[in-house]
Amino acid sequence: MKIAFVTNPRHPDLEDDDRPLAEAFARRGVAVVAASWDEEGFDWAGFDVALLRSPWDYPRRAREFLDWLARVEALTRVVNPPSVIRWNANKRYLGELAALGVNVVPTAYVARNESVSLATLCAVREWDTVVLKPAVSADSWETIRVTREETEVGQQYLDRHRKDREIMVQPFVPDVEQGGEQCLVWFGGEYSHAVTKNSAFKGGRHVGPEGRLIEAKPEAIAMTRDVLEKARALFLPYARVDIARDERDAPLLLELELFEPTLFFAEKPGSEERLAELLTART
Repeated sequence: MKIAFVTNPRHPDLEDDDRPLAEAFARRGVAVVAASWDEEGFDWAGFDVALLRSPWDYPRRAREFLDWLARVEALTRVVNPPSVIRWNANKRYLGELAALGVNVVPTAYVARNESVSLATLCAVREWDTVVLKPAVSADSWETIRVTREETEVGQQYLDRHRKDREIMVQPFVPDVEQGGEQCLVWFGGEYSHAVTKNSAFKGGRHVGPEGRLIEAKPEAIAMTRDVLEKARALFLPYARVDIARDERDAPLLLELELFEPTLFFAEKPGSEERLAELLTART
């Protein structure tokens, strides 16, 4: 059996988070090769699985990435499934989950070529500090935070991006910077482990450990199960649900990561065995 770990042209080799999983596959006699999704001439058909791990430049080249996905899914099994990837790639899915009753961070979407006054939007919604980012984004790409006094900076951001991409505007969730953001990892319908995540505004994965292992509370596990069920994603080989606490101290969905998240194998030794077993058993 051969598995291709799908990476990106800036970092085509295995990320640190990949290595425990690659070793788990090796213990099962599975060959692992890292390949950037856009690698010229790569023989995707020669692999049993194309496992998306770190294709983190896709927001900059979204159309190319989706065209690649369409080609590769005809050649081999892609994990997670391409239909899931297409849905999860645009964060408008947050609106769909909110409509299904999930407690989601409030989000305003500014469509491509739409002219919006950020000051008016924030005043109407009574938002003092907001986060702006593309609806198609990864690894905190083009994510900024602005206060009410910095609205002009945010307006310039919207004007700069208007022609090229859809933008999300969200109220800043204080719990994120206070160390309360949690990432809960699931494999094949079973909860595995959780970490507290270092805020992107404090350097994220680029400054110190990105996550620290914690014991998730039952209500957090139950909430993330509900999110996955409503997204019809509970039994995917892998999923990560990122949550924080809202002003009422209730679990709040920040993001649902279904195709390129760090899974924090090093923080929970042995968790890589679960995913390796799932993928070898299903192939």
